[in-house]
Amino acid sequence: MQRYVQHEFLKVSHFTCVEWPHPLHNHNHFELIFIHQGSGYHCLSGIKYPYNGGAVFLLHPADYHSFEIGTPTTFTFIKFTSAYITQVGHLPPEHHWNRHMDELLVCSRRQQLPILRSPTDADKIDSLLRLLVAEWKERANETSETIFFLLQSVMSIIRRNMHEPADAPVKQQEKISQILHYIHQHIYDAAYTRQEHLATLFGFSKKHLGAFFKEQMQVSLRDYIHQYKLHIIENRLKYSSLSLKEISGELGFTDLSHFNKFFKGYHGINPSEFREK
Repeated sequence: MQRYVQHEFLKVSHFTCVEWPHPLHNHNHFELIFIHQGSGYHCLSGIKYPYNGGAVFLLHPADYHSFEIGTPTTFTFIKFTSAYITQVGHLPPEHHWNRHMDELLVCSRRQQLPILRSPTDADKIDSLLRLLVAEWKERANETSETIFFLLQSVMSIIRRNMHEPADAPVKQQEKISQILHYIHQHIYDAAYTRQEHLATLFGFSKKHLGAFFKEQMQVSLRDYIHQYKLHIIENRLKYSSLSLKEISGELGFTDLSHFNKFFKGYHGINPSEFREK
């Protein structure tokens, strides 16, 4: 499999094609792909997803993909490295934008496509990305603040759509969305994600919250929190230069021993071994 390597913090491309010109490949950067118009299939990490205009995909560096184009398709690709946010946006790891990115990258792995449930939101992203592309064509500046904030706007719309389960009744949708949003926002502080705290905050008994969450999410509250935290740790180990101590501290572990035990319980190896591999 071919691997595409990008050294720039950011690249933007906007094009239409009737036949996909690239082989199956992965890359060293993250990608946001938006389909403005067209139809076909996106072959993403071994799964074939149908797409139409308004579809959006978020890719990790480890993902491999290609497209099977059915009708002429117009794409926008936003390709950015992990350094883009911290070095171009000048944002520290604890900044909310970094944490929103954590949330998006984790949730996109769990998300049943299509990510965008609202045609109105798809139209908004279409317009925002066309503005972003115009700015890129005019300046081709990977440190542009305008591009950075336009991309933030796009990501915030995607993030909003990821908090709207499709099949639950409206009141249950709102409640589970609120709980998920709170967990994602406070995953870095263990005191705020304890079941007792969440039950009190959202008006449940501890037992009722556990049953409600399991019914809505098909996974226990404890497992969801642990798996979400684990995915963030994996992303930090793979794509950042933060030390184990820094990652441990950011995710609210009391010490490195607790951090190592937590990670090894899921992977069977300690974080340093995982990073080496």
